[in-house]
Amino acid sequence: MSFDETIIHGGAPALCGIKPACLFSMNGKNYENGSTHLQKWRPQFSKQNRYFVPLKKSDGRFLFFVYDKKLLEKVCALPKNSDYLASKGYPVLKGFSAVLAELLHRLASDKEFPHEVGLFLGYPLEDVKGFEKQGAKGFKYSGIWKVYGDTESAVHKMNLYKSCTEICMKLLCEGLSVPLAAKKYMVTARYQNS
Repeated sequence: MSFDETIIHGGAPALCGIKPACLFSMNGKNYENGSTHLQKWRPQFSKQNRYFVPLKKSDGRFLFFVYDKKLLEKVCALPKNSDYLASKGYPVLKGFSAVLAELLHRLASDKEFPHEVGLFLGYPLEDVKGFEKQGAKGFKYSGIWKVYGDTESAVHKMNLYKSCTEICMKLLCEGLSVPLAAKKYMVTARYQNS
């Protein structure tokens, strides 16, 4: 996959404002070939409070955290989520920026993977806790994430994310840039919902 295709495949739902964040990896060569695109796209996406954070790992690959700041702040501000993050050692009393910085620090580290990242990715707290307790066992459904709670709602979200990615990938293949594909998806989705 090209750099642009990897960004769409891994991050379209966050870039289109329907998911608080996406997390995916990319090999170092692919990143080097396309990193100049990020510089061009950042001003366009930052106007919509959407951001890319590439984190270089010790094995040479890049872990990308793509997020919609407004959606992610809402997720982190929910009392049950905030309590959960505090129990995991996140500095919730210092505000969203401190919580985000802590997550990025944990993702960049080569220590144990922070499974609470699922909460930032928009997975229901019940599913995040279920995976922590049971690992890959006892789930009701497996898709983008393992579902331990409300299957119907989770499947609906997963289908929405999948559809967004497919539409944006199609638009990219038709010649649109990543920012234009995301913009066209948002305009089309808004039109269909009105």
